[in-house]
Amino acid sequence: MLLRELTIGGVFISPMLLFALVSLVISALLRTVMHKAGLTRWVWQEAWFDVSLFVIVLAVVTYLSSHVL
Repeated sequence: MLLRELTIGGVFISPMLLFALVSLVISALLRTVMHKAGLTRWVWQEAWFDVSLFVIVLAVVTYLSSHVL
């Protein structure tokens, strides 16, 4: 697994922080595409949907980073 800290300017940064930032961007793009396509009209609780989408994307990003790289 690639869960080793990254060193930027002598400061250790957790890779989960980078995974979370990438997941936030991807989930925001997915949310925008779904909204423009009209798929969000079937969403009952939008806040729960946003959190769930972020968690799913974070799991996929973490899985792909540890198995592909």
